Amino acid sequence: MITYDLLVYLALVPLVAAIILGGIVIWVTPATVELETRKVRLAGAVLVALLALFIFSAILYFVDAGGAGKEIFDKASPVIFALVGTIIGYIFGARATRNPSADQ
Repeated sequence: MITYDLLVYLALVPLVAAIILGGIVIWVTPATVELETRKVRLAGAVLVALLALFIFSAILYFVDAGGAGKEIFDKASPVIFALVGTIIGYIFGARATRNPSADQ
């Protein structure tokens, strides 16, 4: 069994905080807010959670580069970057495709 440093256990704090932040964003957003705004806020919260997950996997790689940390980082980083690209594309695509004449 691999024993990890205190750094790995402390890295779980931002990961849990990002999950809690996502829940708070969902809870605080009132139902009267327009649907697109709610979707963008949710996408932002998911983006922060993915960033925290990437940092956690990088810390695992830093602590255990020769073992499981390298394997976790090598498998997680392409998936996380693909999801981040999708979310960023959605955020900016949702703003660009909005029809201003429909608001009148």
